[in-house]
Amino acid sequence: MIRGFQEFTRRQFLKSASGGLATIFFNESLWERVASASEDSAGGATPDKTVDQWLPTCCMMCGGATGMLVHVVGGRVEGVIPNDENPIGVCNVSQDYGRERGRGAKLCPKGNASVASLYDPDRVPAPLRRIGPRGSGRWEAISWEVAIKEVAGRLREIKERYGPESLFWCSEDASFINIQKDFCELYGSPNFSMHSNICDVSRKLGYKLVMGHDRPLGDLQNSKYIMLFGWNPLAATKWAHLPAIINRARELGAKLVVIDPVFTHTAAKADEWVPIRPGTDGVLALAMAHVIVKEGLFDKDFARDWTTGFEEFSRFIKGYSPKWAEKVTSVPRETIGRLAMELASTRPFVVDAWSGPGHHSNATQATKAIALLPVLLGQIDRPGTLLFPERKGPKRRGLKLERPLPPRVDGLGTKYPFGHGSGIYCEARDAMLTGKPYQLHAGVFVFQNFVMAVPNTTKNVEALKRLDFIVTVDTLLSETAELADIVIPGSHFFERYELIANWTTWPTLALRQPVVGSHVKGMPEYEFVMALGRELGLKDKEGKGFEVSHEEYMDAELRAGIGIGLEELKGLPGAVWKSGQTRYEKHLEEVKVPEGAIIDEKAGIVRNKEGKTIGIKLGEKIVRGFDTPSKKIEFFSKELKEKAFEPLPRYEEPEDRPTKKYPLYLVAWKQAEHTHGRTLNNAWLIDLKPNNPLWVNTETGKRLGLAEGEEVWMESPHGKARVKVHLTEGIHPEVVGLHHGYGHWALGKLAKGKGVNDGLFMPGKAERLSGEGITKEVGVKIYK
Repeated sequence: MIRGFQEFTRRQFLKSASGGLATIFFNESLWERVASASEDSAGGATPDKTVDQWLPTCCMMCGGATGMLVHVVGGRVEGVIPNDENPIGVCNVSQDYGRERGRGAKLCPKGNASVASLYDPDRVPAPLRRIGPRGSGRWEAISWEVAIKEVAGRLREIKERYGPESLFWCSEDASFINIQKDFCELYGSPNFSMHSNICDVSRKLGYKLVMGHDRPLGDLQNSKYIMLFGWNPLAATKWAHLPAIINRARELGAKLVVIDPVFTHTAAKADEWVPIRPGTDGVLALAMAHVIVKEGLFDKDFARDWTTGFEEFSRFIKGYSPKWAEKVTSVPRETIGRLAMELASTRPFVVDAWSGPGHHSNATQATKAIALLPVLLGQIDRPGTLLFPERKGPKRRGLKLERPLPPRVDGLGTKYPFGHGSGIYCEARDAMLTGKPYQLHAGVFVFQNFVMAVPNTTKNVEALKRLDFIVTVDTLLSETAELADIVIPGSHFFERYELIANWTTWPTLALRQPVVGSHVKGMPEYEFVMALGRELGLKDKEGKGFEVSHEEYMDAELRAGIGIGLEELKGLPGAVWKSGQTRYEKHLEEVKVPEGAIIDEKAGIVRNKEGKTIGIKLGEKIVRGFDTPSKKIEFFSKELKEKAFEPLPRYEEPEDRPTKKYPLYLVAWKQAEHTHGRTLNNAWLIDLKPNNPLWVNTETGKRLGLAEGEEVWMESPHGKARVKVHLTEGIHPEVVGLHHGYGHWALGKLAKGKGVNDGLFMPGKAERLSGEGITKEVGVKIYK
């Protein structure tokens, strides 16, 4: 029955895809609209198996959490459409929401293929205990009760023998995080980590240091000029509305410029593609700043009133001329000058950067350089520019621990004083191998294929083999699960709850909720974690542990965060809470000065009697300012200087750039058809993109004597593999590259043996400021 259902809907999916990738971003107008869907089914209870209904939830094929309505008939999922009650999938600015909602919400290919993941025949069917050597693939099914008791018993034993800090726990970063943090803290381990540190933490840190906010969002639809450094939002579609709002901006006359070594999906839709040498994005930004300052085109009032360190920055960039930058970036000096002049003469504009510059050894300083371009021209938190989102979401409960947590194993807060709270995977992995600063003995991996996700696959495998005990919680037997002692079946997002504080520029929150029962008769991950905590008797000084139900836990978080409970959220149209609207230039808002406040007349900083900074004096007014230490935008970072780091965005050459022996840059990028390596066993998606050939520039291929489709060796100092060549003019001549996420030897029958794993070639380092895993920096050679 399942097979017949899959084959039918798979054919429909592929037929829709045959007209081109863009057709898979379904619009509600392509489907019969169920006008009462949100009202009739917002409750989200387990559906009556005789009822045909539409239930609202949020996608989790990636972390973007696009709103969707799920069609459930007789207890089975028959299909999905976008949920236009949820802004994710429509737009990110409240003033546009009503109009764009009428044009239809969007759902990307991965979301539309989510049904195939739910009914994947390779899903882990029950808790499994390894009965052979690690990697042997020999397992026996055990009951949930036995699994919980065995895991609890081993964790208790390891804690008593080696200390609680010997547990390393890592998770995906958009699912039931708080319950996992609670477990780790009550157990006594400081070593909770999550996916963010191999995603965008260098971008977060760069923008945080400059502007005081770690994730500004582009008001792309209302921009007149969009310049993207190493970002491919039309394929690496974090939020399903991104392609729509970018294309809408272009319909309205905006120019789109993409700076990237690769002619990506986004570059293909751009007005101009600027191929650049990898790891040099910061140089290009500084050279553009050089032109803007030299020509006196910067916003003088904004620089005077709302920035610090402008004079130091002006002197600093004198050395970054377009002529010099051309040698470093390979971008012609004339192009650099023209782009700078175009930017300076257009209002409003968005300049943004994501993973392209962000996965190099100089990522944070490069991001800072890029972030300072809109600062120079005063294009911050205004319509059509980068906006500072005002998010509200669930508030995690406070715990009163019996004793302080020990120092982390990965150097977060010590070696990495500016690292993100998600930890540093590369350093934790190296600690497994070296035992320094201390040895880890247990690892719990929740929806994280650590072996394939972290750069340097070979080191990852060896590191996990050093652990005494490994638990994985996942839907499939991944490469990491193959090394586990116990495998716990993961849930599909159609089978569980989650509270989603949306990445919109005004406060919105959506409910992910179960729309069907567990297809494998399992329990959601949070229920497993809570059961484990109860088995271990974990509680804080006040007796708080895991004695409440998960629904009660969620209800308390919601009430503390936005003032409504779980049942109220379920009852809202589309199970989405929305409040207020997008606000602009929030730094100008007046602040009421409390009694006992102290004003630093020299710096203008206003602090309350407890010493907390609450605003800045502007003339006779006290205003909010920016969320930096100075309450202004910072060209020069005193925070960095105090920690002995470079305070200005100085360019440093990539640490692992090409050499004479390994002369070509290797980069990898994401695509619309897959999420990292997670979706390679999805039958519908693997049909769309079954392989990842190596892109080689046509002229480079000619020089090396390569032919289209030919298999060759690619080798770096850290690994080698056979790859299939794709010759194209759509990549910089000094660069080769491939789509990220392939090369599985496990995960499932469809994923196994497809393509090449880019992580195999990487050194496996973390960026020294943010702790970001470096996944786009290594030299390779190609040979037959």
